[in-house]
Amino acid sequence: MRQKIIALIAMAGIVASANTIASDQDYASTTLTGDWGGARQRLYDQGVDIGVDYLGEFAHNTSGGIRQTDAYADQIHLHAAFDFEKLWGWTGSSLHVDINDRNGSQIDTKARLGTLLESQEIYGGGNVTRLTRFYLEQVLWNGLVDLKFGRMDIGVDFFPFACNFQNLNFCGALPGWISKGVDAWPLAQTGGVIAINPSPAWSIKFGGFEVNPNNAAKSQGLKLSPSGPNIGTLMLAEVDWRTSLGGAQNGLPGIWRFGGWRNTARYNDVFLSVDGMQQLLDSDTSALQSSVSGSYFMGQQQVTRNATGGGLSVFGNVVQADPRTDLVDQMISIGLLYNGPFASRPDDRLGFAIGRDRVSGRVASAERLINAAGAGPVPVQGYEYIAELDYQFQLWHGVALMPNVQYIRHPGGTSANPDATVLGLRVVAKF
Repeated sequence: MRQKIIALIAMAGIVASANTIASDQDYASTTLTGDWGGARQRLYDQGVDIGVDYLGEFAHNTSGGIRQTDAYADQIHLHAAFDFEKLWGWTGSSLHVDINDRNGSQIDTKARLGTLLESQEIYGGGNVTRLTRFYLEQVLWNGLVDLKFGRMDIGVDFFPFACNFQNLNFCGALPGWISKGVDAWPLAQTGGVIAINPSPAWSIKFGGFEVNPNNAAKSQGLKLSPSGPNIGTLMLAEVDWRTSLGGAQNGLPGIWRFGGWRNTARYNDVFLSVDGMQQLLDSDTSALQSSVSGSYFMGQQQVTRNATGGGLSVFGNVVQADPRTDLVDQMISIGLLYNGPFASRPDDRLGFAIGRDRVSGRVASAERLINAAGAGPVPVQGYEYIAELDYQFQLWHGVALMPNVQYIRHPGGTSANPDATVLGLRVVAKF
């Protein structure tokens, strides 16, 4: 498997690179292996940027579930960007490649916490090596238009929220965790994106992707295209607005995004997907919805700046999925990040977030009908609440540790599951 990874990156280097690369990279201060005696910067200047990083997450539940236990999941991530302009003079063109190898176990499953989303965000996608990104990018007219095409996760352009927490509720492209046919990291979809940037403050994006159930299959692995037929088309749109509190010069940066999606594939109605509803209605026929749609808002704004160059930022996310087809039809989260909390620790970060996941009302209605008919009892699902507090220590160049504590109230959206407290430790290493 490791040989496959190396071969794929070598192939990418032969055929292609990243126009988004700046003129210089501070490898010495941001990675464990540094600048390789200047060789890394020379490669970068010639149009080749490569790297490897490791992320591991330990979790232990002190309450909740059926037993106290431990779990550890991790990811090895290889990434490469090839700038065609630097390599061959092809202005504004580049190739991007990302490969992820995930392994380990999940605390939610081992302890049977019953949570709607994972307490270790790095676990998703299964223990497998995947090609997450392999796409060409072309920037036109001094950045007015940005085109991408190939294999990619939706988080490249749509809901690109950073993973600064260990709980999945506060990490990454949130629509991909709850809506059918929307694939987020480490899964990939085949499609394209056009971004229009009329000014530094505004961007408008449109995307179209094939919907293939085999994108999530472990057998997909390093394939450039999944097997099996496509069952629909995923269309997305997003408007971005960048702010600078206090003025354009040395202002406090912020980003606000509004977006939505529509998936033309057909999926079972969640009402009839509840265990027992088919028997209750004396029917073996599933109601298929003709499409899936949703919308979202996300925003993050720095509100203070301290002597270390960091400061306090606040964020908020709202995702409205489709209550007809998606078990979790709404996610809401708010939080804060404080960079450089101490003058002696300028690269540390403090984080706190709270969130709420809502189970579709159609699922709750089905569960009430089952109980009323005497076919239960089954718990009636409603809201799950999550909070996480963490502190990331920057130990050395490219190495950080983030202890954290999570509290999940009503896991699975029901008081039938005991509240859970999960202690976590995340390690990040960039080579």
